[in-house]
Amino acid sequence: MRLHLSIQLAFLSCIGARAIDPELYDAVIVGGGPAGFVLASRLSENPNFKVLLLENGPDTYTNETITTPRYAGELRGTQYSWNFTSIPQATLNGAAPFLHQGNGFGGGTAINYMLYCRGASSVFDEWADLSGLDGLRWENLVNDFEKSTNLFVPSDRNYEQIIGTKFGNSHVNVSYESTGQRVPIDDSFVNTWVSNGARDVDLTGGKTGIGMMVGGTYSINAMNATRSYALPAYGFQLAGRPNVQLVHDSRVIKINFEGTKAVGINYVNLSTNKTHTIKSRETIVSAGAVNSPRLLLLSGVGPKGHLEGLGIPVVVDSPEVGLNFFDHHYAVMMFNATPDIVTTKQLEDPALLALFLAEYQANATGPLSSPGSSSFFTERLSDEVLDSFGVNATFPKSLPKDRPHLLYQYASAGMLPTPENSNPVTAFAALIQPEASGSVRLNSSDWRDEPLLDTNYYGSESDMAIALYGYKRILAMMRSDTMRPVTVNELYPGSNVTSDADVKAAMQQAALSFHHVVGTCSLGKVLDQSFRVKGTQNLRIVDSSAIPRLPTCHLQASVYALSKFAARILKNELY
Repeated sequence: MRLHLSIQLAFLSCIGARAIDPELYDAVIVGGGPAGFVLASRLSENPNFKVLLLENGPDTYTNETITTPRYAGELRGTQYSWNFTSIPQATLNGAAPFLHQGNGFGGGTAINYMLYCRGASSVFDEWADLSGLDGLRWENLVNDFEKSTNLFVPSDRNYEQIIGTKFGNSHVNVSYESTGQRVPIDDSFVNTWVSNGARDVDLTGGKTGIGMMVGGTYSINAMNATRSYALPAYGFQLAGRPNVQLVHDSRVIKINFEGTKAVGINYVNLSTNKTHTIKSRETIVSAGAVNSPRLLLLSGVGPKGHLEGLGIPVVVDSPEVGLNFFDHHYAVMMFNATPDIVTTKQLEDPALLALFLAEYQANATGPLSSPGSSSFFTERLSDEVLDSFGVNATFPKSLPKDRPHLLYQYASAGMLPTPENSNPVTAFAALIQPEASGSVRLNSSDWRDEPLLDTNYYGSESDMAIALYGYKRILAMMRSDTMRPVTVNELYPGSNVTSDADVKAAMQQAALSFHHVVGTCSLGKVLDQSFRVKGTQNLRIVDSSAIPRLPTCHLQASVYALSKFAARILKNELY
């Protein structure tokens, strides 16, 4: 990231440079993801309001593995990710997929594939209905989507795409791909779906959640082709504010209470392994849809029976904490691409990587300037198709008509083990409006122990039927004539896998997570209209766990908008 030196130095002064005040903060924010940074930025606008943000993971500032778009696929399973694993899933024949969540300044926005999408407007209207907050209705929340972004549209586009207009002029840089950024496989992928009825639409404008997005949009700064994520988008605003402090490598292990009033937190400095106590007037948890309910449970807020079974004193009996776990689950197929397609496998060649890196550093162009995954398509199944499954399809048929059931996408990387001499591309079908939900529970009262994540993949009859339909469809599309120019052979499940039983078994074996978890501290269930944990005082949750229903595409846009909305409520109540 190329920043003026004075801005760099001022920003660095916010990051752990001063000793943490042992006295009292006005607000402690637990978690340095998109929600945490939005809140820190907005709440610290009042110079008399003292804010401390604590993040478990490392500082991500100027880390080129994070800022370079093409390295996105290499960040999961590293120190920048919480590397959770689901409990074995009966619906997947006992498979236990990984679930990665961002760990470090920026949270998930520092490690995702940078897709920026808002999807069907009816989802946000449902948020408003479930929470009683009219400001979450699309016609109102769209203002928060706009104010959290700015849009760049390159003049050298070699593709057709309806361009979104509901963008502002600050914070998250959103851009469509230029001709030079777009990967060669994208034309074949788009043409395959277009020849089967897909049409390009704007999935950021609220008119529909169904259709094809070509060439983005991505949270990429088009000026230098770097990832635009929560740290630079909101953190740099904190430069020079003496009333705010950002501290990384700090694991919050407990919320402290006097009765049911939150009075601060305990955290472990992961560099020294020492435990410290911080006092605060308000405690705001923004640790994500796994770690936020996990922290509540460890602190005695959750289902009474679960807490008592682990020997945790009950502060508030809140049965819904950790429930309502929704995610975008998908299943992958892989093919061996022609040599002209630059995949992550090719980046393992030092000579090739050196060439790509030189071009990127000199001109912000070439394979490293994009994540290697351009376009995607969302599809709604007709009632006739849903009825043909022979299962109870009441839920998917009842969804508002602007919502799709499936999303199809690809990545220029292998998401399953691949042969050494292959050039793998992965395509996948995601179930994006699941009926069944899962849960987060504790394994023990020890904060070091991993939580129990029941992700409940394809957990209803209709979820399984729609997912299987989508997997068959992605196989058919990737095996079609329009993909032949970029395909050498199929790596997984293999072109000989065609029977219903074999396709279903292949899907179950190749089921993965989009890592878009929401709902585990849901508005209307766990939280009131002030984002306060019901039954407590001075304790709020603002992050993806507060989202009561999944959006119909990639998650980051929704978290930014929700956090801006919540920040207004908190400012009004805390100042």
